[in-house]
Amino acid sequence: MNKDLLSTISESISAFGDVEVVDTTPDLVHICGKWSSASATTIKHYTNKGVPVVFTSANGLTEQLTTLSCMLAPTVFHCCGPAEARLIKKISPKASIVVIANEKFTSTTDTTTMLRLFNELYVKTYNEHEAHVKEAIQQKLKGVSDEAIKDIIALLLYLKYAYKRETIRQTLLDSLSDTLINSDYDEGAMHKTLSDMRLLSFAASSMALLEEKSHLTEGFMPIASSADKLMKHMTKYII
Repeated sequence: MNKDLLSTISESISAFGDVEVVDTTPDLVHICGKWSSASATTIKHYTNKGVPVVFTSANGLTEQLTTLSCMLAPTVFHCCGPAEARLIKKISPKASIVVIANEKFTSTTDTTTMLRLFNELYVKTYNEHEAHVKEAIQQKLKGVSDEAIKDIIALLLYLKYAYKRETIRQTLLDSLSDTLINSDYDEGAMHKTLSDMRLLSFAASSMALLEEKSHLTEGFMPIASSADKLMKHMTKYII
């Protein structure tokens, strides 16, 4: 029923300027599949990495949904109509659901409107996910009083998240280098905070990464760098 939906989206949505369709390192994934354990596994693969997922049922309401269907846990369920949305809400009351009609099966919308709504959905889902990640980082830093140390460790924690999702942007590395170079902080307090948060090893690997792939020099490192296996593995995910 919806098998051609993703093809339509991927071929034309870039015209709106906010979304680029990629084969690797996605910021968001849209899956169109069956209500099955295979779909659940695919969704979990991405959400466990920290990548938000939009899920569309490939067959709409032609499949019989059961309470087992709640094993699917995407960031957002996309439904093509209100009846499907009501059924999913009944099965999974806490689910985030968005209704966008498929222009191939209704006269209530057109291709341009549908693509605009998907563009808005992707941007909103990604931005809300990013805000949630950054809020979680700030919660971890509630006990840190030094603002300079807090800013640096916030970027380190975001780098750790970016590594988990296998997408480390060069702009993030350069921002962390700039923050380390331009910040005034007590190195002893920084070392203690990193130790308390169990980030010493990751920070050491990150310093080596910044030295090799950005513009950080040894004199601006709060701890000694370590060009270890983790550092070398992180380099694979720089984009």
